[in-house]
Amino acid sequence: MLIKSVGFVRTKHKFVLGIGFLAIFFSAQGLGILATPYYQMTLGVDPFLLALAMKAPVFIASFLAPFIGQWSDGFRSSFGRRRPFLFVFPWLSCLIFGLIWMVPQAWSREEQLVYFAIMALAFYLCNTCWTIPMKCLAYEASSDYHERTRIMGFVTYFLKFGSIIYHWVFPIAQLSIFGGVVVGMQYVGWGVALICLGLFGMIPAIFLRERTYEPSKLEQKHSLIESLKTILQNKNLRILLLIIFFQMGFGGLAASMDYYVLVYYMHEGNVAEGATWKGLLSTAYAIAGIASIPLITKLSSTFGKINAIKFMFILTFVGGLLKWVIYQPGNEWLLVIDAVICCGIWAAMGILVTSMVADQIDVDEHAYDIRREGIFVSLQNWFIAISGAIAVILSGLMLNLIGFEALKGGNQTDTSLNAMRFILVFGTAFPALLGYKLISQYDLTEQRFNQIKAEIKTNHPSETAD
Repeated sequence: MLIKSVGFVRTKHKFVLGIGFLAIFFSAQGLGILATPYYQMTLGVDPFLLALAMKAPVFIASFLAPFIGQWSDGFRSSFGRRRPFLFVFPWLSCLIFGLIWMVPQAWSREEQLVYFAIMALAFYLCNTCWTIPMKCLAYEASSDYHERTRIMGFVTYFLKFGSIIYHWVFPIAQLSIFGGVVVGMQYVGWGVALICLGLFGMIPAIFLRERTYEPSKLEQKHSLIESLKTILQNKNLRILLLIIFFQMGFGGLAASMDYYVLVYYMHEGNVAEGATWKGLLSTAYAIAGIASIPLITKLSSTFGKINAIKFMFILTFVGGLLKWVIYQPGNEWLLVIDAVICCGIWAAMGILVTSMVADQIDVDEHAYDIRREGIFVSLQNWFIAISGAIAVILSGLMLNLIGFEALKGGNQTDTSLNAMRFILVFGTAFPALLGYKLISQYDLTEQRFNQIKAEIKTNHPSETAD
C-alpha cells in the first residue's frame, strides 16, 4: 500500500496509521495505568518514589527525541527512512514492557522500585525511537492543506478509543481465572506488550510505504543544534509550541484539580462518591471528544484552521468560567455540560495544532530545501512532555500552598476549597484566552500555503510516493 504524496489518502491507509497511533497511545499511557495499582497498591512501593520513577524517564527520554528525529530524517535504507525503526523498536518496547511485570516477589520494595525505574527508562527510550518515526509517517502522508487535518482527525478516533478502554486493563488482570493478581498482571502485561505495542507498532511498517524526496533534501547538512536554532526562527512554529505548552501545562493542572473539587467540595470528602462522578466525567469527556472530531474537521475545511481553533478557544474560555457554576454540590449531572463544552480543545490540539505543525515542515522545506519532519515532531513531543511534567509538579505544589490536607477529609477550610475551584477555572480559561491571543498572530493562510507548495513542486517535480 502507498501513502500518497499529495491529495486524498484512502481510508484503509488512514486505518493503518490509526492502528499505529493506538500503539503510540499505549506506549504513553500503558505504564502509568498499570504501575500505580500494581507496584503501589499491590506490591506496596512508596507512591511518591513510584511517581518519580515514572515521570523522570519521560523527562529524560524527551531530551533524546531531537537526536532520534534527526537520525530518522537522515536515515537511508531500501525500506525508507521511517519503516526500519517500526520493524525493530516496537518489539523492543514490547519486550521491556512485558518484563516490567515480571519483577520477583521475593525482592524488597526498594529493589522492586530500582528494577521498575531502570526498566521504565529503557521502555521510554525505546518508545522514543519508534513513536517519532510513526508520527512522521502521518505528517508526510499528504501535502494537501485540508487532507492533513482529516488524517489527524481520523487517527484521533483511535486515541480516543484507547482512552476509553485502557482503564479496563488492570481490572482484567484481577479476574479470578488468573488465580491471583500477580499472575493476572503478568498475563495482561504481556498481552498489552505483544498486541498493543509490538504488533500494532509494526503494522504501519508492513502496509505503508513512504513518500520519497530528492536525496539532497534528506542530507542533514547541519548539526542538531544548528537545525534547532534554524527551525525555532519560524515565528508560526513558536506560536504553536507555546500553545501546546500552556494548554497542556495549565489545562493539565485543571484536569488534575477537578478530582479534588469533586471529592472535597461537591461531596465533602467522600472519596468513593467523588471517584464515581470522576469516572462519569472522564467517560463523558471521552465520548464528547469523539463526537467533536467531525465537527472540528468540518469547521477547519469550511472556515480554515485558524478560525476553527479560535472557535475552540472561545468555547473553552466560556466553559472555564462556567466551571465555577457547574462544580457545585447537587449539580453532578451538569458535569456532562462541562464535558461537551470543554472537550473540543483537547481534540483540537491533536487535530488542528498537529496539522499546523505539519504545515510548518513544508514552510521549512521551502526556505531551506531540506526535510526535517523528525526534528519538528521531536520538538512537539518535547513541549508536550515538559508541560505534562510541569502540570504534575504544579498540582502537588498548589495543593500544599492552598493548605490542603488529605487527613482532614471533608473538613478542608473554605479557603482551600475555593482555591481548588479557582485553579480549576483559571487553569481552563487562562490558556484558552492566551491561546486565542497567540493564534491571532499566526499568519500562514491556506492561500499562502498553497503558493508555497506550488513553488516547491515547480522546483522539485520528481517528488512522489514510492
